[in-house]
Amino acid sequence: MIMKIKNVTKAFGGLVAVNSVDMEIEEGTIHAVIGPNGAGKTTFFNGITGINPMDSGEIILEEEDIQNLPTHIIAKKGISRTFQNIRLFPYMTALENVKVGTHTLTKSFIWDAVFRTPRFKREEKDTEDFCLNLLEATGLIKEKDFRAKNLPYGAQRKLEIARALASKPKILLLDEPAAGMNDTETADLVKYIRELKENGLTIILIEHDMKLIMSIADIISVIDHGVKIAEGTTTEIQNNEKVIEAYLGKRRAV
Repeated sequence: MIMKIKNVTKAFGGLVAVNSVDMEIEEGTIHAVIGPNGAGKTTFFNGITGINPMDSGEIILEEEDIQNLPTHIIAKKGISRTFQNIRLFPYMTALENVKVGTHTLTKSFIWDAVFRTPRFKREEKDTEDFCLNLLEATGLIKEKDFRAKNLPYGAQRKLEIARALASKPKILLLDEPAAGMNDTETADLVKYIRELKENGLTIILIEHDMKLIMSIADIISVIDHGVKIAEGTTTEIQNNEKVIEAYLGKRRAV
């Protein structure tokens, strides 16, 4: 097990967005988190990554409690993410955006950059080669010099994934990565996510595309009104009455 989440809760005033949620994430798996709109899924992600820390509970990454650590420290310890609403640097190129994601890995000091020391030049070359490889893997190498704002929506989604991977994370959190993609783009995304898993990456995935979820998830956790109501394999979730009720409403006797 790479991560254990114990009894986490997050409230905004009188609204409890995440309510005493427990979850165990096995290394090398794709763990999906699903639920209706407003269920608390993105708040859950924000708590894990320190953007909006949980009010209580524990988040254990490889036996270390990372709850309440600053966001940049959490990233350095191996957790990276994408966002429901794309957050690229619009006037930077695709390559420059990916380079930003390597900030937790670089070791040069300010004076190395000022005086362009051999260490700085070597690190710059290694960083660029690494980022170009990520763009190649995501199918964006031809757009490396395009400004992010000029890329098609689907390409922007892929670019955000490439930037998240640039920190060499142990766990990648994907928040609705297929949103706005057409069928071809979604199929390419599914293939790429599977490749990431095959390479040993652990992935936690929020997505409303149930076809996508059912095709790649190893385990699915279902959150409704901030509460985890079910967890299991794709087959178990498809046949779970609480899940059916959360999505479709309570069945009425005829």
